[in-house]
Formats: sequence, structure tokens, C-alpha cells
Amino acid sequence: MLALLLFGLGAGAGGLGALLGVGGGVVLVPALVFLADLPFTAAVGTSLVCVVATSVAGSAVQFGRRMVDPETALRLQAFAAAGAVLAGLAAPFVPVRLLFLAFGVLLLTAAWRAWPRASTETKAPVTAPHGALARAAAGAGGAIGGLLGVGGGIVFVPLLHALAGLDFHRAAATSVYLIGLTAGSGAVVYLMRGDVALPLVAPTMLGVLVGAWLASLGARRIAASWLARAFAVLLVYVAVRMLARGVSGG
Repeated sequence: MLALLLFGLGAGAGGLGALLGVGGGVVLVPALVFLADLPFTAAVGTSLVCVVATSVAGSAVQFGRRMVDPETALRLQAFAAAGAVLAGLAAPFVPVRLLFLAFGVLLLTAAWRAWPRASTETKAPVTAPHGALARAAAGAGGAIGGLLGVGGGIVFVPLLHALAGLDFHRAAATSVYLIGLTAGSGAVVYLMRGDVALPLVAPTMLGVLVGAWLASLGARRIAASWLARAFAVLLVYVAVRMLARGVSGG
């Protein structure tokens, strides 16, 4: 029964991650903590392994559709992967209460910026990010993925949308590619430390692969404005959970 439940949760998380570019860890980590009774660090490590499956399944479809911006991804991927590795190494020593509180505030701000607004102005195209701000944001996204098992897409999507000038569909597709690199880099650290529940990986990852593949096939049929709204709601949900965890002491 637990295997079937994890398959279903993995399918939902994979579909959500492929559509919104966030990896699905925001669903997997709480599910593994509350349903599988895993310690938080083990839930993060297990989630990161499964998030790689989201990236593989989603990117396989999106690359074929030319929705991924490889030039922008190549500029940012080294910083994102480095952030994930460093965060994974530092995870046992991080004061989680302050981290959760700061993360919650960051997510609420990102949700406010992500919500689509009616405007008569035409936004000028923005070139691919080259500066220190984009690199720092990519590193922060990787670090968040490595610490919380969410893949880093909650930072990558706003980064690619606002700084790189990609429309939401392309930003989400490029984020799906990037989170595979960050999740894979962070997962290696957790695997070496023994913080991955290997028996739970197979059913969860299988569900993630199925959900991500199906969602990627239907992603272009959903209006970008609705995806942006769904992404903003997801950010608020995660922010509330992070703030609650911070207030309660982590």
C-alpha cells in the first residue's frame, strides 16, 4: 500500500514539477516525512534522487520541442550545481529555523512578482543573464534545492522569466533541465552520507517519471497565465509551510 501511495504521489509531484518547472520536491518532501515517517534530511535526499527523474522525463520532451534555452542554461548550470553541492555538505550544520523563516519571506515575495498582471505596456526583451546577480541567483537556487530537496525551480523559474526574458513556458522548461543538474549534484552528497531511503526510491521515481512525461506532453495546451497563477499559488503554499516550520522551531 505504501508503494502504491508513493507511486501516486510521485506521479502528482512529477506532473506538477514538469508543468511549473519546480521539480516536485515541494510535494515529495512533506509526503516522505509525514507518510513514510522519514527524518527530514532523509526525505530531502530521497526527494532529490526522484527530482532527477522529473528533469529527465520533462527535458526529453521539451528539448524535442525546442522549449529549453540551452545557452541560458549553460551560463547558469555550473553555479547552480555548485550551490547544490555546498548546501548538501552544509545541511547538517545549518540553523534550520532561520533558514525556513527567510525562505518563507523570499517565496512570498516571489509569488507576488510571479502573479500575472494586466498591462497595456509591451515589455522590452531581456537578454540572457550574464551578471553577478544571475549567477548568485542560480547558486541560491541550487543551494535551496540542496537544503530542502525542492530542486531549486522556485528560484530558477522567476530568474529565467524576469532576468532572462523567457516566457513562462520556456522558463519552466529550462528550469526543468537545470533542476536535474542541481538535484543530481546534491543527491550525490546525500547518497554518500547515507541520507537516502533507497527502498522508497523505486516506486516514487516510477510515479515521477510517468507524471512528468504526461504533463510535459500536455504543457503547451495550458495558457501561460494559468501556469503563472498556479506557480504563484504553489509558492504561497510552500511559504506558509516554511514559515510555520520556522516559527515552531524547525
